[in-house]
Amino acid sequence: MPPADLAHLEAENAELRRRVEAVEDEIDLLRYEALARRAEVRAMAEALPSVISRHALVKAMMHDVRHHPDKPGVMKRAARKLGRAPRKAVRIVRHRDP
Repeated sequence: MPPADLAHLEAENAELRRRVEAVEDEIDLLRYEALARRAEVRAMAEALPSVISRHALVKAMMHDVRHHPDKPGVMKRAARKLGRAPRKAVRIVRHRDP
C-alpha cells in the first residue's frame, strides 16, 4: 500500500475515533442527566400521598366529569365500556386456571 494512501487512512481513522469519543461523551452526559431526572421523579413520587380516600377519588372524578369539554363523548365511551364488562367478566372466569 502506498504511503500516501496509508497516511490518508490513518488520518481518516483518527477523525473517526475522535467522532466516536465525542459521541460517547455525549451519551455519557445524556445517561447522567437521565439518571438525575429519574431520581427527581422518584423523589416526587415518594412525596405524593400513597393512599387517597374513596371520597376524595369520587369527588375528583365528579369534578372531572362536570368540567370535561366533551361530555357526550365521555358518556358514550363509558356506556360502551360498561356494555363490554359482562363479556369480559365471563372471559376472565372461563380462562382462569383451576
